Amino acid sequence: MRWFKILGFVVACVLASASTSQAQVAGKWGLGGFLSYTNPVFTFGQRFGGGVDKWGMTASYVSSSRMTIEAEYHHAQMGGGILESGEFSWSPKALTSKQYRSKDINPNSSYTNRFNSVLLSGLWFFNADRSMDGGSFSPYIIAGGGLYDHKTVAENIVWPGQSPTDASGLDENNKDAQGDILPQVVLNRQEDTRTAVTVALGLGLEAYLTQTIALDVRARYHFILGELRPYDAWGLPKAFPLQMFDLGAGFKFYFWD
Repeated sequence: MRWFKILGFVVACVLASASTSQAQVAGKWGLGGFLSYTNPVFTFGQRFGGGVDKWGMTASYVSSSRMTIEAEYHHAQMGGGILESGEFSWSPKALTSKQYRSKDINPNSSYTNRFNSVLLSGLWFFNADRSMDGGSFSPYIIAGGGLYDHKTVAENIVWPGQSPTDASGLDENNKDAQGDILPQVVLNRQEDTRTAVTVALGLGLEAYLTQTIALDVRARYHFILGELRPYDAWGLPKAFPLQMFDLGAGFKFYFWD
């Protein structure tokens, strides 16, 4: 009988501790900011290779020790796209093929992309007894969805599909170092823009510096139902869907409701 009493006391203490931990965590609100290194992949990565900086802000609500609801805004700007910086083949005369870059011929060439996005996510923490005390840390899975507004613009891009006659009709004196005429016809401004539904999945870790300040690091994959037109002269198929991977870090500041 004595052992039952001791066991009952221990169980009561554990339940009380869990209840206290839940009370310490649930109901907290948080505000934060972050920076990310973002890398487009697959057909989107063919257009904008390499990484770009992304920044944003978050608002969080801790609903339980296992769950946090997060609203996020972020902005990303990509430049130096393949139409501007990549090589293309062009024949200034019969039996001659040379490699050119639009940016080298026309310094005003640009191929850019920007995102302004809102996302609502759930963070599910592996620690059932997450305390958020200073010095503790909690890994989590993050899943969310939202709207990503993207705008991709190509301006003053030299067109590889022009003929030598087209080029010489503009300026016969515009030649390269070997005396061959340069391609000069530029495309009209091209713009692809859409507000697209998006899903984002990833893993993260919150490290609590104090009970109110946390360092948040995460890795995420973004699947965006947006598209970019094909550019056959560059051998670029239509980019759909747009996909990105990012690594980010930021700080969150928590407070009671």
